[in-house]
Amino acid sequence: MCPMLQVSDGCTHGKCRFCDIYTGVPFRSSPMEEIVEDIEEIARTATALTRRIYLTGGNPLALPNERLLEIFDAVEARIPTVNSYGGFCRIMDIARKTDSELAELASRGVNDLAIGAESGWDEVLAFMEKGQTAADLVEQGERLHKAGIDFTFFYLAGLAGAGKGTENALASAKAFSAARPRTILIVTLTPTKTWPLAEDIAAGRWSPAGEVEAAQEIRTFIEHLDCPAKIVCSHDSDIIRFDGLLPGDKEKMLQLMDAYIPKMNERSARLLREMIHKATF
Repeated sequence: MCPMLQVSDGCTHGKCRFCDIYTGVPFRSSPMEEIVEDIEEIARTATALTRRIYLTGGNPLALPNERLLEIFDAVEARIPTVNSYGGFCRIMDIARKTDSELAELASRGVNDLAIGAESGWDEVLAFMEKGQTAADLVEQGERLHKAGIDFTFFYLAGLAGAGKGTENALASAKAFSAARPRTILIVTLTPTKTWPLAEDIAAGRWSPAGEVEAAQEIRTFIEHLDCPAKIVCSHDSDIIRFDGLLPGDKEKMLQLMDAYIPKMNERSARLLREMIHKATF
């Protein structure tokens, strides 16, 4: 059981062209009174197995350590079994914290952070206005390792657009391998009409990758990864779904994809994506 606790709202960046979750919502810390009320609600159903809290609300790890520690103290005063905290964060949230601040968070149980790396190709990251580079992924990944904080990277297949999947996969595999995340979650991009990216599609500046190309990109990405990691490719956006451990399961994962990719029907796979995700291109 891992209850979720909202501690912030909005995103500190809010510029990614493939996201509209927090459009028009400025980043702010939730009032401490609201957080305490939510902690009380969680405490009413907490058990001896309630040991981890997942912080939510945009990128909550961007909050100052002082506020995060205040939240941890409030949680543990009411639910003393809790000794671990997770949450989504941007790689630049890590960059803005000192080594001692990261060590402080680690000492309080912050671990297995979910980080939207998305890609390791600078050309794509710049076009999508992600606000980070491949070098940032590697540098901040190393700092997290030194602090003793495990982390998960998201890989967004198809982010480079049509005809660029192989280049994206190769550059990303190199950066991810150097950063050494414990887990890599693979999600396939599904453009929607409410994203800023819709303007680029309409203007011909960017075109979505086909279903087969996206699957081939995932295969190339996994083939060239050179780090121990758990691979999870089971999001409802992924046409071919599987998981495994690197390096031991690499060949099995590649063999699975080699068996399924030739059988993919581009039109049927696209219809499935549109059925699941509704307003897509």
